Amino acid sequence: MSFEPIVLAPEIEPEEIYPYRRVWRTAWLEVVTLLLAVVVIYFTSALFDLAITSTPAKLGIAVLPLGAWIVFSYRGERRALQPRRGLFGVLILGGLVANGIAVPLEQRLFLTDQWLPDERFFGRIIGYTLTLGFSAEFLKYAVLRYTFWPERFQQRLDGIAYALAVSVGYAVVLNVRFALYTDATLSATALRVASITFSHLGIGIIMGLFLAELRIGQPPPVFWLPVGLLIAAGLSGAYYSFRVIAVVSDIGVGATGSSPFRGLLLAFGVVAALFIAVAFVVENADARMEALTGSRQTL
Repeated sequence: MSFEPIVLAPEIEPEEIYPYRRVWRTAWLEVVTLLLAVVVIYFTSALFDLAITSTPAKLGIAVLPLGAWIVFSYRGERRALQPRRGLFGVLILGGLVANGIAVPLEQRLFLTDQWLPDERFFGRIIGYTLTLGFSAEFLKYAVLRYTFWPERFQQRLDGIAYALAVSVGYAVVLNVRFALYTDATLSATALRVASITFSHLGIGIIMGLFLAELRIGQPPPVFWLPVGLLIAAGLSGAYYSFRVIAVVSDIGVGATGSSPFRGLLLAFGVVAALFIAVAFVVENADARMEALTGSRQTL
């Protein structure tokens, strides 16, 4: 007579492997990497009274967001069990529309530097919203809408991943142009690069979220995408207006007292707040869908 042993310990269920790149983790790593690099450059330059104007050095910091994206996001996708295809192509397209459309519009049509800084606060918001804000967010939306949407948008985080890629490409072109065509020092360039990159990363994910929800969620109203574009452009206009206050230290016309470091803090606050807010929205939408269907929504 034989007896089977009694197992007292509960059976351990195998842990399910997450097959995708964790978008928020890599996005935060990119933001923190750039922030730390800029802070080190800023305080080192101030401590040793450095005024480096070397173009190669400025170009190095200008393309740092691209390097961070390749290290954390692109390599992360290649290691994932189910990688998102075409991210690098979206990034390239973001850079092309920035250089080929957005920059000429700003320099030849909008000319915002010539009239908007003299406007009152709310005039600045409206002006920046209708010019730089609308053009940037519409171009990034168009890249996503007419390339990989809807086929590659299988879950809400896909929209965030593709929106971050196009925003990095868009921002890097603006960074490189600033490094090449201004006489700013390395420290000033680093601050400007971070401000440009953070604002585009934070605001850029809004249209990614709206496109993903249009693909995955309940049928939205017909004005869904225009509302998303208006929100993104409005936030962009508000950011540019508040940046004038943060850097110049006053709301009024003719204010003085430049403080670019406050502009960096504002840009970091914008990207952090929007990352947290959009992550909360995505998580809650996925949780509601899981409660209804029994599984996370993927198509």
